[in-house]
Amino acid sequence: MKDKVLRLCKRLDKFTLDEIGTISELNSEVLLPLLEMYVKNKKLIKKGKIYQYNKNASSYLAKNRLPQRYQHHSKQDIDYMIKCFCADVEAKKVMSVFNFGKHVVNMFYQSFRQALYQKQKDELLRWLKVKPKIPQEREYMGTTVYLYLYNNKLYVLEKPIRTKEPKKHTEEERLLIKNIYLRSYRKVLSRSFAFKFHLHLCEEIWKYGKDYDEQYTAINNILFA
Repeated sequence: MKDKVLRLCKRLDKFTLDEIGTISELNSEVLLPLLEMYVKNKKLIKKGKIYQYNKNASSYLAKNRLPQRYQHHSKQDIDYMIKCFCADVEAKKVMSVFNFGKHVVNMFYQSFRQALYQKQKDELLRWLKVKPKIPQEREYMGTTVYLYLYNNKLYVLEKPIRTKEPKKHTEEERLLIKNIYLRSYRKVLSRSFAFKFHLHLCEEIWKYGKDYDEQYTAINNILFA
């Protein structure tokens, strides 16, 4: 219900408690706590009896969920980093072209990978609640990752999740896991990405089949939507 009310706030843009109550058919006892929560979370702006949807809310909230160091860089710098990440530009080249320090570039790239990893992990957790499976294991330079397949999409976990009565992947699923893994693994292997292997593997799986524009739009939505 909270999401539906927020979407209605966005559509109305400006409204009073009575106005949104009439449209939503919810009483004030239900609506008022939600509206005040949105004001506190900066999703709404309140002036007297008027509520207004904060059009900058998504960007504000997302940026404040990102690592603290993001706050010390301009929007343009962050955009440069995202574009380079989507164009598969190596960190060393980014450092040379934009004169960013090694630590800064690595921080940004790693945070992008972490965001991609977390998104697919959240999606996987929903699958595991409905249809638990036993993960397939793969090892690279002493690091083990755990792979799950749902609807022909491969998910990666750094650590396995315990579930009740999980089932094995079918033979067909195991073959598909192998093919997707090897395709992505080769690129990771060529760059010797042993540190945070699960993040690099997740990145390559996510990038496969997406052109630059698709990647750029998608990662902006993940980071700032």
